[in-house]
Order: sequence, then C-alpha cells, then structure tokens
Amino acid sequence: MIIFLGIAGSGKSTQCRLLAESLDCKYISVGQLLRKGANSADQEKLVNGNLLNNSVVIGVVEAEIANIAKSNEFIIDGFPRTIEQAKWITGIMSSDLVRVVHIKADATEIIKRLRLRNRQDDNTDAINKRIGEYNISIGPIIEEFKSKHIDVYDIDGFNTIEDVHEQIVAYINGTRS
Repeated sequence: MIIFLGIAGSGKSTQCRLLAESLDCKYISVGQLLRKGANSADQEKLVNGNLLNNSVVIGVVEAEIANIAKSNEFIIDGFPRTIEQAKWITGIMSSDLVRVVHIKADATEIIKRLRLRNRQDDNTDAINKRIGEYNISIGPIIEEFKSKHIDVYDIDGFNTIEDVHEQIVAYINGTRS
C-alpha cells in the first residue's frame, strides 16, 4: 500500500493517478468516495471544509480495501486525515507493506490552485478550514507512521508534475538520492 498525504491542491490526486498507471495498480481516492457516497448532512460538512467522523471514513476505506484485499499493491489518496485514522491503518497493515509519500506545498499557492478548480467545497472558508485542519493533524499522523517504522518521503509538490512523479517513482523503487 502506498499512502499519499498532503493538503488539498498539493497535487496528490495527479501523482496518485500517474503512479497507479505506472505501477498498474488500484488507486483509491478517499475524498472522491466520500463525496460520492455522502448523505446530505455529510455532504454539507464536506462543502464547509469539515472532516467527517472517523467511523464513517474508516468504514468507507475498510470496505474499499476489502474489495482489493487480494493485493497489497494499491495507492490510497486522502487518508488518513486524523491520528485515529492513522492508528487504524497502521494497526491493520504490516509496516513493511506500507510506504508513505507526503507532498508538501505552500498555503498561498494551494489557495491559488484550489480557486482554479470547479468544486463546491473549494470556497474560501472551506479552503482555509482545510488548511488549518491539515496543519494541526499532519504532524501527529507522520509521527504515528514513523513510530511504526514506516518511512515517510517528503517531496515538494510545486516542482513540475513530471519531476515530482520521477522522484516518487525513484522512492517507490528504492533508488531515491
């Protein structure tokens, strides 16, 4: 399993799709699954930039992982978003089967990128709320992975798409410098 972490707009989804294509493996977009399957109350939470309850998110991820349980070769985008979710995933997966890519990006640039998208949840208030939540939660999530001896590869998301992809592939293949 390859986990991609990063704030919305950092290029996670783009890089996940490219890597899934390169590795010919399954790509799970948790945000897309949540937006597609959310009831009206959860849909409103998402539009306002709020995180959904851990039990809801973990349930969606657990069901999706069960669908592809025959293989550890899959990419997961947008999960975990909380320390509870990170503890859940590290509890069910062996550390030697997990790799984590953390795409870092500047908040000012993120805001510019997100305003170019045409999604209902990319309004100014929701963007600012998501950036705040991310900044609070990412440190403990990364520490949870490291405490389980899972390597976390930090990469600058504002290099070219191709350069970021090449660096991620090198990391996955164990040839990064």
